[in-house]
Amino acid sequence: MRSSLKTVRLRPQESQWVDQFLKQNLWVESFSELARIAVLDFIARQSVIPIHPITMRAKKKRPKFLWDYDLDAQEVKTILNEQPISKKVWLIARILEHAPFDEVWNYLTLDEIAEALPKLRMNEKRKKHWEFVLHEWTSQ
Repeated sequence: MRSSLKTVRLRPQESQWVDQFLKQNLWVESFSELARIAVLDFIARQSVIPIHPITMRAKKKRPKFLWDYDLDAQEVKTILNEQPISKKVWLIARILEHAPFDEVWNYLTLDEIAEALPKLRMNEKRKKHWEFVLHEWTSQ
C-alpha cells in the first residue's frame, strides 16, 4: 500500500488552529494523520462511499522503520510470508535500509536477503553493506 501525497494550503489563522489542536491532542501523531482523519470523516458524512475512518480503529504499534505506513509487525510478517517477491521488495528494502541490525532478523533470514538483494532499489551504500554481510557470512 503506497501513500499518495496531497497538498493542503491553510490560511495563517487556520495553520495556528491546527498547530494548537495538535499540541492539545497528542494522540494525533502528525498533521498528515489529522488531515486523513478529517477528509475521511467529511467524505463519510457527505456521501454514500463506505469509508471507515481510522479514528475508529485502535492505534497500531508500527515498527520504527515503517513510520509512514499503517502496518504493525504482524502485518509486515504476513506480507513477507505470503506475497511473491515482486510484491514485497519495497518492504525488504525498507527493512534493510532503516531497521536496526538486530531487528532485521525478526523479519528476514539470510537466505531471503540473498534472494531479494539483487532486485532491491535502495541506498547504494546500504546495499553494498548487505552484499558484504552476505559474502562474509556465506563464504565460510
